Amino acid sequence: MEISAQLLDDHNLLPKTSGVYLFLDQRGYPLYIGKSVNLKNRVAAYLRNTGSIQDERIQRMVHEAKSLRHIVTETELLALLLEDALIKKYLPVYNIKQKQFRDYRYVHLSNDRFPRMVTIKEPFGIRSTIYGPFRDKYFIEKLQQVFARYLGFRTCVEADPHISCIELDIGQCLGPCVLPEVHKSYAEISSSVAQFLAGRDPGVINRIESEIKTSITELRFEHAQRLRDDLIFCDAFFNRQRFNHRFRIEFLKIKVRGSGAPKYLFKNGALQEVLLRDGRICTVGEQLDLFDLSVVKADDPRFLLDRANLVYNWLTKNHEQVEYEFKNQE
Repeated sequence: MEISAQLLDDHNLLPKTSGVYLFLDQRGYPLYIGKSVNLKNRVAAYLRNTGSIQDERIQRMVHEAKSLRHIVTETELLALLLEDALIKKYLPVYNIKQKQFRDYRYVHLSNDRFPRMVTIKEPFGIRSTIYGPFRDKYFIEKLQQVFARYLGFRTCVEADPHISCIELDIGQCLGPCVLPEVHKSYAEISSSVAQFLAGRDPGVINRIESEIKTSITELRFEHAQRLRDDLIFCDAFFNRQRFNHRFRIEFLKIKVRGSGAPKYLFKNGALQEVLLRDGRICTVGEQLDLFDLSVVKADDPRFLLDRANLVYNWLTKNHEQVEYEFKNQE
């Protein structure tokens, strides 16, 4: 595999610290963007002539790359946020996984007479609240199953249904299309679905736990196991959605445990301030602006939703080393 001499020279200049690296083509445009806690060692792995050990896509990227740029960050989280922001800005051809945010699905509740959950890929122009991001249609289908099974929320796609279906027969839909007496109840259920999507439990957890106890008493263990799977799904969903919702509208303070450890302050999803290990403070108007970390693209809801997901995953992964709290804006 032939490697550009400039690329090798640029690698020799890399420090063994955290940051972001950009493989550039002959025009200076990013082909691939990545992050690491050790820039020099990470990039070295790309440049080794490992033949079949390397992914063919990576070999092709290294062959096409003519130079390398790097940006040193003070912490791992800053590297993670910067990588995400730069990938969304440049959409490098070889960043496949990280560009999947464009393929995420979102949902919103329709304004139909009997609201339904609508899946959307492009959330622009939607006036009602959107929820997500959800990585694929199967996750959304699981949500619909939970709504139908425990709330009686309809899964049919018609805007104004008027024919009874099997969901009503098996007790997984109230049947507002054919039963006028349930219209008020269905409106209440629609509000419960909105609460669920926002991360607030409308009573689903208690219902599942009650059904689990009943199933065990009746020796229906397979059914109890399915209910436990639903319970785990709902609990995890609530935790993530509550975080994502508050991340978008409140202050979030993150502190890495330990003396002199860094601290982070987010406001409405935008990084406002970082207290570094040596006591220095990065604020809006300084490096954070240059790094696109103090900016949230208001015209693209996916940007903020995806950043919330990213921070949540990082906090979950490092839960033993970090603590965080939300605070309402004054």
